[in-house]
Amino acid sequence: MTHFVSSFIRSVFRFLYYFGLYLMNNIISNIPIWSVRKLYYRSMGVKIGKRSEINMKQYFLRPYCLSIGEDSHINRGCIFDARGGIKIGNSVSISYNVSMMTGSHDCYESDFPGQYLPIEIGNYVWIGIGAIILNNVKIGDGAVIAAGSVVTKDVMPYSIVGGIPAKEIGKRPRYLNYQCKWIFPFV
Repeated sequence: MTHFVSSFIRSVFRFLYYFGLYLMNNIISNIPIWSVRKLYYRSMGVKIGKRSEINMKQYFLRPYCLSIGEDSHINRGCIFDARGGIKIGNSVSISYNVSMMTGSHDCYESDFPGQYLPIEIGNYVWIGIGAIILNNVKIGDGAVIAAGSVVTKDVMPYSIVGGIPAKEIGKRPRYLNYQCKWIFPFV
């Protein structure tokens, strides 16, 4: 009987978590007031640093594995597949429609198992519109990811990368000292 009870309790908690995730991705992410969204995101386990903001219309998988540093700004319409863990540093600017995908599959195995490997983004990184960051990637401090790029390998600090797959196309100054701030109240 205790096995049945514990199985039932696990099922109820699983249902509540997935319902909470549904609310987060389909209702909460459309509320035009950041402070309301922030409360809900934190209740679902997202770690959000001081003065960081996340605009509307985001999509999250396993939000409790997402950590965002201080003074960072995430624009609209991004996808955060944090099943493998995503760590975003301080003063990071993430543009519209960026996707971070920690999940994948091993196509060489007969049972096509899921693989979940982390993404780590350093401080003062700028990720351009529509970029895709794939799993098991580290983006060094001060790096820039050009719009539309697909990042499949680590990016060295202060490098500017672009293309599919992303390759180094330039360098950025090493001294960076800014905070990403968003001044509009309804985002």
